[in-house]
Amino acid sequence: MPQTLEETYGNLVLCQLFTNIWFGEWNEYEKRMEEFPKEVSAAFPFHAHYDREETALWRENYFTIPGEYFIPPYLSSYYGKSEEQQEKARQDILCLIGEFDKLGFYYPLKKKEFPDHFGSLTAFFTAALNEQVKAIQQQDEETRSKLNELLIEVYRNYMKASLEKMLQHSTNKLSDPFFQAFIPYYVNNMQALAIEV
Repeated sequence: MPQTLEETYGNLVLCQLFTNIWFGEWNEYEKRMEEFPKEVSAAFPFHAHYDREETALWRENYFTIPGEYFIPPYLSSYYGKSEEQQEKARQDILCLIGEFDKLGFYYPLKKKEFPDHFGSLTAFFTAALNEQVKAIQQQDEETRSKLNELLIEVYRNYMKASLEKMLQHSTNKLSDPFFQAFIPYYVNNMQALAIEV
């Protein structure tokens, strides 16, 4: 069932917020959270645990610095280690770049990040949802439908298995309450988004 403009816009704002967190864009995160009414910001289970300094430090520990707490933020990290599985990961990344090109999406290059980073994929969802909002406003059902198909395809082909593996991998590593709440919330909402679009 096609989403309303309000539902699509809500998903867009959620993906923007997720992208800010993945890339540690705390100024943007704080600005976005201040724009929400208090009851809306309170609905995000991770936000009650937000402390800029602590959250930024743990984001680095979890997703940037290899070590005891490291949780790989790349889809390709969750492929197997065999040569065949690594080749599949390389091919999938090349195909993913092709999907990004369809939308003229070059955000990972601007961020100096790989296209298979969870933040890059979330930013891709943000860009596609932004285009969907425009298509709905212009009553362009064909474009809206194509964007729906693209989001579902990207989720199923690239994101789904890695999200589930990342969630399992992170379970015993997360000690910071912000990310303990954020990771499952992110995974659940990205799954729900792929079903809704």
